[in-house]
Amino acid sequence: MLERLQKYISRAGAASRRHAEELIVAGKVKVNGQVVRVLGTKIDPERDRVEVNSKQITVSSLIYLALNKPKRYMTTRHDPQKRRTVYDLLPAELRNKVWPIGRLDFNTEGLLLLTNDGELTQSLTHPSAEHEKEYEVILDKEISNSRLEKIKTGVVLDGRRTAPAKARVDGQTVYLTIHEGWKRQIRKMFAVFGYTVRNLKRIRIGKLRLGNLPLGKHIFLEKNQIL
Repeated sequence: MLERLQKYISRAGAASRRHAEELIVAGKVKVNGQVVRVLGTKIDPERDRVEVNSKQITVSSLIYLALNKPKRYMTTRHDPQKRRTVYDLLPAELRNKVWPIGRLDFNTEGLLLLTNDGELTQSLTHPSAEHEKEYEVILDKEISNSRLEKIKTGVVLDGRRTAPAKARVDGQTVYLTIHEGWKRQIRKMFAVFGYTVRNLKRIRIGKLRLGNLPLGKHIFLEKNQIL
């Protein structure tokens, strides 16, 4: 069965669908030794040889991982400052096979997804995606109802207003559900009203919950557990 070239590249884990399209237009993709620049070109995955940046790609088994990221780990493969990364928490045989879907800040812990599924990565990180992410936010003091309502309706950060959020309170802990992912967004939202976030943990992405997964450990998932 024929398949669009950019979709095949994405399924192979070589790039997201959007990045695959950019690679094709830039002349970085070859099919059977010939450069292809036309988006929508169809190939036979069983017969055609596809290269991206002069490296042959194939569709391998798709991998889905949930990791309970500890604080003080970077969500990158390499860090110029030589800080530990989430790849240090994975067995050697997985480190070159998966990448994080989105990120968690250095001092944030909790649920992080890793995969080699470009299609899933695209669907979860595209600007139009509105998959819920829930966080356990421990503050330095209890928040007033009036300020919590303002956070729920949206806060202006760096000239942009955050989308409406869901929230419930238990003492100094706020369980906040958002679908954006701006850098240090949650810490900034509470800082606007004079609160300091003492601890921040992501406990849910979509329908997948962190549950009792031990800190620093990972489990394998099926795709239908995520979406």
